[in-house]
Amino acid sequence: MKEKRFFLSAALMLFFGLVILFLYDKSISYEEDETRKKQMDALLLTLHNKIEETTKVSLTSSVILAKSPYVIDCLSRQDRNICLHYLLDIRNTMALANVFENARLHLHTKDFKSFMRLWDYSNQTNDDLSTFRHALDKIKQTKHPIKGIEIGRSGMFMRAIAPVFQKGEYVGTIETVVDFKDLNTYFKKDGVEFYVLMKNEYRTIANAVAYNDKLMLDNYTIVNQEINGLNFIKEVNFQGTGFLKRGDNYVLYTPIVDINGEHIGFFVLTWSESLSLASFK
Repeated sequence: MKEKRFFLSAALMLFFGLVILFLYDKSISYEEDETRKKQMDALLLTLHNKIEETTKVSLTSSVILAKSPYVIDCLSRQDRNICLHYLLDIRNTMALANVFENARLHLHTKDFKSFMRLWDYSNQTNDDLSTFRHALDKIKQTKHPIKGIEIGRSGMFMRAIAPVFQKGEYVGTIETVVDFKDLNTYFKKDGVEFYVLMKNEYRTIANAVAYNDKLMLDNYTIVNQEINGLNFIKEVNFQGTGFLKRGDNYVLYTPIVDINGEHIGFFVLTWSESLSLASFK
């Protein structure tokens, strides 16, 4: 009888020990998941804030330039020479001041044609933008500046566009265009790789860019990197905002919605399992 009680007691102790061990393991796993979730929320918030910060400064640039008599005369008289050197000086000053090293300035006519791309000012084709730069039509209708992400002939960029008026008459728009290189640098310093994926269906719009085949990722093209570091998730079907783990890497992704409310691609952040992400809180 004593032996039976001993074995019963031992079995009960083992059972409760295993239960406690299981609950402890689940508790540790839960805490790790919660920590990881907070880190990912912090990463997404940081990404949102950096884009908001960039587009706000860009919008300030566009709004101020829209008041310049050089820009007003340039568009109202349809004469590039009036504002060319002025805008080149502005661009160079912005680079020297470390506001935007890679900022581009773009003027559009009131009928949605490209009047002058400062990075390609010798091009005088005045190509029609009306079929894909829908933000220009919004500005003409509302007479208010606008900011966000949009795809143009030269690719996907953060854009800030302001209307230009000559004595109250709408004569066109001026746009400050910024790429994602500063965001690459910002995240990389903390060990996180940042990728901007554009849906391949929009490559027909971005027809002034020759994307390397190595930057292809199934239905997407990487537009902010020169090297495809995402081959390890090539067959992933992105849906909404989410994360996954592949080998020693975590991958966080979220949709890119442009100025017009269209889903045009995904932002993707990757980092190694050993990275603590302590700087993102």
